[in-house]
Amino acid sequence: MSKSMFVLAVLICLGLMSGCGYVSKSEYLEHINTIRITPVEILDADFAYDNASQRPYDEVIHEKLTQRFNRKWRDGNDAEFTIRIQDFDRREHSYGPQGEVEMVRMTLQVEYEFLDRVRNNMIAQTDNHLQVHDYYILPGRAEPPETHEEAERRIVDELVEDLYNQLAEQW
Repeated sequence: MSKSMFVLAVLICLGLMSGCGYVSKSEYLEHINTIRITPVEILDADFAYDNASQRPYDEVIHEKLTQRFNRKWRDGNDAEFTIRIQDFDRREHSYGPQGEVEMVRMTLQVEYEFLDRVRNNMIAQTDNHLQVHDYYILPGRAEPPETHEEAERRIVDELVEDLYNQLAEQW
């Protein structure tokens, strides 16, 4: 009995000393207090203008990114985030029983760089982030139908939220 208690006590002590490897999100990039989001560049003319707001998408995306990232960091130069929309695509994705298009897949291919200006290194970089949004265009399906304009607004919101979660929070 005492040998098993000793082994259990050793295991508990080792567990307490070593931890589980979890790093708090508050410690991620704690040396960065400010961020500068550069103007968004859109290389695909098919994704240039938001009909709902009557504004160019580069302005809309820049504003949304700035608002989201400023929840964690103030405006400044400790870090720099650059984003380019390389490609926009909208394709028929699934068909109903009579062969009618019922679902559309919208994708944005994104390139970004996230630079740490304090320590002068690259935090994250990719030239192939793919943001995908599938949506129904016919009623009576698993989800309510969306217009193309609604889907474009939603993919922008999802892009901003996904980038923030990947880059700022790092769970």
